Amino acid sequence: MHKFLIAALLSLPATALAGENCKHSQPRDLQLELAGVKAVVFEIGPHELKVDSRPGASAAVHGRACASEAGSLEQLKLTQQKVGDKLLVRAARDDQSYGLFFGRNYAYMELSASLPDDMPVQLKVGSGDAEVTGAPVLSVDVGSGDVLARGIRGLAAASVGSGDINFEDVGSLQVFSIGSGDVGARQVRGDAKVGSIGSGDFELDRADGDVEIGSIGSGDADLRNIAGSVSVGSVGSGSVDARDVGGDFTVRSSGSGSLKHSNVSGRVDLPRKR
Repeated sequence: MHKFLIAALLSLPATALAGENCKHSQPRDLQLELAGVKAVVFEIGPHELKVDSRPGASAAVHGRACASEAGSLEQLKLTQQKVGDKLLVRAARDDQSYGLFFGRNYAYMELSASLPDDMPVQLKVGSGDAEVTGAPVLSVDVGSGDVLARGIRGLAAASVGSGDINFEDVGSLQVFSIGSGDVGARQVRGDAKVGSIGSGDFELDRADGDVEIGSIGSGDADLRNIAGSVSVGSVGSGSVDARDVGGDFTVRSSGSGSLKHSNVSGRVDLPRKR
């Protein structure tokens, strides 16, 4: 599990590989229209996106489209559409597929976005890669891609399928579900809550509040340096390891899984082994 907390670096296997190939390219630029907008939603599919939120920054997206065939460039579109009080920014192909990485054939976009630091960000990632820095609030939905989020001042919320998400320095954390993927977090300034963990992994190092996990199937939760209490609803065949906990450590029910703890300052309440 420690593989995704080793450093604050994002692994970009698909787009990094494609990034070495850009036989044909075109610029992609978009000035974002934020009038009446309360949040920006980026939908990137398999493409690559970096979002940087800064005080007074202009709202824009810049980058390039790359393809193995020149004719594929025009199919790679960067668009914006206002939906209610949200602005949807989409990277997609005209043929309704999000991108192409297959053998020597490729078509993809490398994009960088800037936003003022008071604008909430929502991210929808398929198999692509994204990095978000400095947003006031962040919501992330990841399929099989990779996301790194740093310096999120408020709530960071996420759901992940088979992909990976790393959080560093966030106000509070809410992970709704982890399928077979991995979520790593370091330095949560408030509470951390996880709804369910399937066969994936959740790793947390340093939280200033409480940690609550609803259920763990065959996956693992590795928790350390928790200022508050740790509470886990149920554990199937997976495992929980809690170390250096300032409050209580509670697991309500457990199957064949492994429950470990060390240096817990408060009460330890674990189900009796059958």
